[in-house]
Amino acid sequence: MRSRVATAWIERILTEFGAATIEDFVGRLASNTSTPGGGAAAGLAAALGAAMIEMACGFAIGKKRYASAEEELRAASDRCTEIRKRAPELAELDAVVYQRLAEAFKRPRHSDLERESRTAAISDAAKAAAAVPLELADLCRELIDLGTVVAAKGDPNLIGDSAGGVGLASGALRVCRLNIKSNVSLIDDDDFVASAERRSEKAARILEAADRAIEGYL
Repeated sequence: MRSRVATAWIERILTEFGAATIEDFVGRLASNTSTPGGGAAAGLAAALGAAMIEMACGFAIGKKRYASAEEELRAASDRCTEIRKRAPELAELDAVVYQRLAEAFKRPRHSDLERESRTAAISDAAKAAAAVPLELADLCRELIDLGTVVAAKGDPNLIGDSAGGVGLASGALRVCRLNIKSNVSLIDDDDFVASAERRSEKAARILEAADRAIEGYL
C-alpha cells in the first residue's frame, strides 16, 4: 500500500510540472524556467524523508523487541504518513504562489498610484509565497524530531533510513529558510515578518541539533 501511495503523489507532481518521469522533472528543475524551483524540490525532499522514517517505523512496529516503544512508533508512522501526503501538495502550491508573485512584479509603475498598487500587490503575493515554505518548514521540523526518535527507539538496522529521513528533512528545511528570507524582505506587514523570522530562527536551532544527531550516528 505504501508504495502505491508514494507512486501516486510522485505521478501527481510529475503531471503538475509537465514531466513524464522523475528524470524529466529533474531536467525541468535544472532548466531556466521559473517552475519547478527550490520550493518544489524541498517539498519532494520532505516527502521522501517522511517516507523513509515511516518505513523505519514499519520494520519495528509489531515486534516484541520494540514493544515498549510501540505506541510512540505508531504515532510517528501515522504523522509521517500525513506529512508525506501534505508535502507534495505544498510543492505544487509553491509554483502557484510564485507565479502570483511574478505577475505582481510585472504590474505597471508609470504613476505614483500604479507604483503604490504594485508595491501592495507584491507584498500580498510575497506573504502568500512565504506562507508555503513556512508551513513546509514546520513539517520538516516535525520530521527531524520524529526521525530522531525512531532512530533511537526503532530497529537499529534501519538507522540509515530514519536518520537519512532526518537528513532529507534538514536539507528541505534549509531551502525553506532561504525562500522565507527572500520573501519576507518584500512584505509590508511587520507582525507577519516578525513571526516568520521567529519560526525561521527556531528552525535554525533544530537544524543544529539534527546535524549533531546525524554526525553521532555516522
